[in-house]
Amino acid sequence: MILFENRNHCWRSSILSATVVWGVFLTVITEFLSLFRLLKFFPVLGVWVLFTVGLVILYFQLPSSSKGTALLKYPGKILKGNKISLYPGLLVSGVVFIVATVGLIALIAPPNTWDSMTYHMSRVVHWIQNHSLAHYPTYNLPQLFHPPFAEFAIMHLQILSGGDRFANFVQWFAMIGSIIGVSLIAKELKADVRGQVFAAVVCATIPMGILQGSSTQNDYAVAFWLVCLAYYVLLAVKAKNNQIPLFFIGASLGLATLTKSSAYVFAFPFMLWFGLIKLKHLRLKIWKPILVITAIFIFLNVNHYLRNFDLFSSLLGTPKNFAREYKIEVFTIPTFLSNVIRNLSLHIDIVRHLGLQEFITPFTGIVAKILGIIHTIMGVDISDPRITSGSYTVPGVSFDENTAGNPLHFFTILITITYCLIQKKLRNDKYLVSYLVAIIAGFLIFCLLLKIQPYQSRHHLTIFVLVSAFVGLVLSRMKNYTIINIVLAIFIFTSLPWVFNNKFRPINTEANIFNLSRIEQYFINRTQLQQPYVETANFVLSKECSNVGLSLGTGETVGNRYWEYPLWVLLQKNKVIKLEHINPQNISNVKSKIYPHKNFVPCVIISVKDKNLNQKQNREIVLPSGTYVEEWSTASEYISVFSKKNKSSIPQN
Repeated sequence: MILFENRNHCWRSSILSATVVWGVFLTVITEFLSLFRLLKFFPVLGVWVLFTVGLVILYFQLPSSSKGTALLKYPGKILKGNKISLYPGLLVSGVVFIVATVGLIALIAPPNTWDSMTYHMSRVVHWIQNHSLAHYPTYNLPQLFHPPFAEFAIMHLQILSGGDRFANFVQWFAMIGSIIGVSLIAKELKADVRGQVFAAVVCATIPMGILQGSSTQNDYAVAFWLVCLAYYVLLAVKAKNNQIPLFFIGASLGLATLTKSSAYVFAFPFMLWFGLIKLKHLRLKIWKPILVITAIFIFLNVNHYLRNFDLFSSLLGTPKNFAREYKIEVFTIPTFLSNVIRNLSLHIDIVRHLGLQEFITPFTGIVAKILGIIHTIMGVDISDPRITSGSYTVPGVSFDENTAGNPLHFFTILITITYCLIQKKLRNDKYLVSYLVAIIAGFLIFCLLLKIQPYQSRHHLTIFVLVSAFVGLVLSRMKNYTIINIVLAIFIFTSLPWVFNNKFRPINTEANIFNLSRIEQYFINRTQLQQPYVETANFVLSKECSNVGLSLGTGETVGNRYWEYPLWVLLQKNKVIKLEHINPQNISNVKSKIYPHKNFVPCVIISVKDKNLNQKQNREIVLPSGTYVEEWSTASEYISVFSKKNKSSIPQN
């Protein structure tokens, strides 16, 4: 297997290939250590020390000419040697500023988005406590069945550092890798240095990407692996002598699907492109590369598949009630067109993006009216529950990493696609057009299969990241350099509000990440929860109890409403306290009967109710280990603490 032709050996391709190898290694050692319940500090530290020593030994075995000098030489090419060197250099400086500021936010601010508090970070601490990835009893089933790679990386950082200070760095590094990756894809699409820099600028200034680059969501992580996949597929289809990077295609595909299920949708067109081109070249021998890629893909995902199949009788593990929330229930041309139009409309508020506030109300009203007329003509309810999760409204610009749109990028994409179709030279570039078609096909498949949701735009991040390479190249081919330079400057300057005004991790507000305590920032999304959570934690800590049970309501979706992770932070400030979900009323309860969960006997139980569900707070909880009665509750009775009737029988670790 030949990985690259000589012309592709550069520091950027080295970063991508090294990161893919790192991702495979991380997955393998995580699954291996989990088998023996060794997800602990010293085993994890030992593995990474050995890995680092191995890399150092390998480095000194390389010829001196191969030891990374390209990394030092390349930046100089941007700063000298041609007429356009100064301006690309300034653009690169803008990108560095954005990335560095997002990195500072990632370091200072704790994880605090909704999904992070309910399942991303919660599953990490459960794995660390259990020393294993095995499914466990939980009120929040997404902690179990969702793909886990991003949380694998967070878990290693958390085990080694003893806290979540570096948890946001997984997405931040994915942001950096994606910027590097799309510039490299632009290079393979025959963009010059100017076009490669433009691609990096377009990618770095995506509002949704800026917001997510400092969080523990996983949309940027999956985008990065799909950038790697697109790059290696592009190398493969361009190879004239069947030099195919099979390992990297299979590994990128496997790591993407192990990170987020949307990868199956966005990766499919690229794999189809690869398959069709190689079928033409290899004919009946096509089975060989397909077999290798499939084997690597399955190898990386098989353990997660098996855990899901064991509990849910499904490889993906999505329970039916969750599937109904996301999957399209009716397939007709009008409903498909409705989904395409509504997905595109999430990025249409260019007026607010450019700061033209005086035009906001008429613009939004016009858009809503046009969408209403289109849906009336098609005979489709704009909020049809068969194709909509919740209800649909025309969105505006947002600084929320769950709902932010990318209007300037959206309209620029439309302009560059139009320009590409007009220009014969671009239109006849089979690799450029095929790359664009693969991205558009992924978007259309996404619209065909998945309902639109209030948080749909974050799933679009992958599309905007991938298309940055296309946009950068096309902009570099436009003749009026002055206008294009102004456009790229606008990209950078209009992205700054998303850098400084992140809704959950702000810099440019009176209450910001520098003057709010870390505990306050955990609750910045739901400030009303801070006092009851802190009061509950203080009461439990006063009980000198080491085994704490969590009772989070009833039903299979209820656990999504509760912020579990802050309880771990508050209860484990000074000592290790074990927390487990008690008697969840869903399929995961079967795990309560196996080791180590069957041996867990709580000395107190924290019970949380949801007023929105009109839950009645029980005054007594009966378990095989005994009967627990309410001993304390918050003033609102939102949270109660239960203790055993017979105090003398309360076990202590």
